[in-house]
Amino acid sequence: MSLKRDLINNWKVQPVNLLLIFLIVLIYLWEVLIQHNFTIDVQTLFKLGAEYTPAIVQYGQWWRLITAGFLHVNITHILFNLVVMYFIGKLLEWQIGHVRYFILFMVAVISGNVWSMALGDLNGVSAGASGGIYGLFGAVIAIGILDRYHDFWKRESQLIGFVVAMSIIFAIFQSGVDIWAHIGGGVAGLVMAPMLIQKESKTGLFKIPKLLKGFSLIALIGFIVFGLWLSIGRV
Repeated sequence: MSLKRDLINNWKVQPVNLLLIFLIVLIYLWEVLIQHNFTIDVQTLFKLGAEYTPAIVQYGQWWRLITAGFLHVNITHILFNLVVMYFIGKLLEWQIGHVRYFILFMVAVISGNVWSMALGDLNGVSAGASGGIYGLFGAVIAIGILDRYHDFWKRESQLIGFVVAMSIIFAIFQSGVDIWAHIGGGVAGLVMAPMLIQKESKTGLFKIPKLLKGFSLIALIGFIVFGLWLSIGRV
């Protein structure tokens, strides 16, 4: 009974996050069935919707900005992303609500892939939920900055900030990591946070001025549009 109750309570806290994780796992299993291997090659990733700048810009396959965020290259890739997503996503969905969490993740995925197009390898094929996950990181950091009344989010943001800084440093010296997708998703999450936080939250009260919410929306749109402009200019 205790396990059943824990599962039900967990579902109530993060239904959107769990559904996203379940969908990503199903899609990876589909990749494996097509590939007949747990490591997915570039051709298969491309066919299933990975991010590839010429295909998106020249042939209008804009849907790749979304589908690329649900594809993964191998077991290590998907396991790392989903473990991080489970714990950080649970925390954020509990804080900002189910619909807002879904919007945060999807916008961060799109922003990450836009900036991968803008500044990443022009002829590279990119896939993974990292842009969305870094969007979650960015949101946690922003909430920590906005939380003036409690220590909970300040502590979380400091920890996440350290993890992000170290991961970016390692990514600079590691081949095959789409660092611009990470940065694009992270900045989107950071900028979106003021729009997502409600006045009365699970951890207390937040006073977010309407002017800041408006500025966040303009900054988010400008950031993504600028990335698209750079992307189109490259091809």
